[in-house]
Amino acid sequence: MRIIPQPFVKGSFLTLLYIFLFIFYQRNIAGQEMAITLPFVALSYFFLFNLGNPDVQEYMEQKGLLTPQKSLIFPMLLWFILVAYVSLHGESPFEGSGSLLPFLFIFPVLYYQANPRTDVGRIDYILLLLFVVPLTLVKFHGDTTLPIKGNGFGSIYKISWVLLIAYSFGAIRKIKDIGFYPVFKLSFLGIAMISWASFVGFVCLIAWSLGFVNPNPFEGVIQDGFAKSLLEIMRIWIGTAVFEELFFRGLLQNMLAQQIHKSGAWKSYWTYGIAIMLILSALASYALAIEYIWFPILITFGLFVPAYFLEQKQYQAVGTYTALAIISMAFGFAHYHKGSILFVGLAAVAGWAYGYTYLKTKNVFYAALVHACVNFSEFLFQLHDIK
Repeated sequence: MRIIPQPFVKGSFLTLLYIFLFIFYQRNIAGQEMAITLPFVALSYFFLFNLGNPDVQEYMEQKGLLTPQKSLIFPMLLWFILVAYVSLHGESPFEGSGSLLPFLFIFPVLYYQANPRTDVGRIDYILLLLFVVPLTLVKFHGDTTLPIKGNGFGSIYKISWVLLIAYSFGAIRKIKDIGFYPVFKLSFLGIAMISWASFVGFVCLIAWSLGFVNPNPFEGVIQDGFAKSLLEIMRIWIGTAVFEELFFRGLLQNMLAQQIHKSGAWKSYWTYGIAIMLILSALASYALAIEYIWFPILITFGLFVPAYFLEQKQYQAVGTYTALAIISMAFGFAHYHKGSILFVGLAAVAGWAYGYTYLKTKNVFYAALVHACVNFSEFLFQLHDIK
């Protein structure tokens, strides 16, 4: 009898690797903190590396864990883990907005169990937003952060978001091709690295022409050393990129592509998409820097025009590249808070790189790898100085 069922073997190996790296990087923290945190690290990464695997989901289905009677076990287990972790760090998880969590953790599962769906529709987007937006408003003031320099989505609370989204929309809703599981293929790695290098090359041209190239780009990286740089890439990959790529690519781009394909009216989506994005580009430029209004407009055409010709050639299923262009621009506008219209445009181009990687690999983790490499590559430029 196997100690670890076959579907969990690969994810378990990656979990052990991450535990080893965790202990290596955090070997100087207090022994008590390590003893408290390590079990939560192990559980979080075990779920992260296994939950989206189709073989694991099939195993869960065979064991009856996805039936209406048992489908709430996993969300409530995640809630219990969070309650235990927060409580061990001296804070009540039931005060203020934290009291909403039991409902937020289970409501999408309850809805989809009561209303099974096959085709993607508006309700899927609405439920996704109703699920994600309230979660961003819940705050814990104590230490809910896993100590691998974990900020942002490195906290155990925010890792639970990722798992709940993957579980609700993947295992229960059964949206196809979310791709939320790690798999190693050299061809996929090659696609990811080409996407990353292409984006960096594009930004180099823009940076050179607009004057925000870092004159001493490698100084900080050399000082930090290889180990610290690897830690930073790991932190971005698991801490931020996996969630954003699951949300924007595995779900939004994926669902929109399926919806457009089913409608057969990709030209209508393309027309409305480019019109709306051009209007948003003008409004964002007016608010941030009207003198650069040409930049997001140029980026919009630079994404939508190739998408039009790629759709006509039908290299992929109809609607694929229209969805890629729309979500890439939406991803750019999601960075409006950075206060730079140039940053918005560059983020849209980055969104194309991430979306293209997801499109070719059907895997969120490779899109997240490109995302992590892009974010880490900021040392080449003075992006924080551009307005």
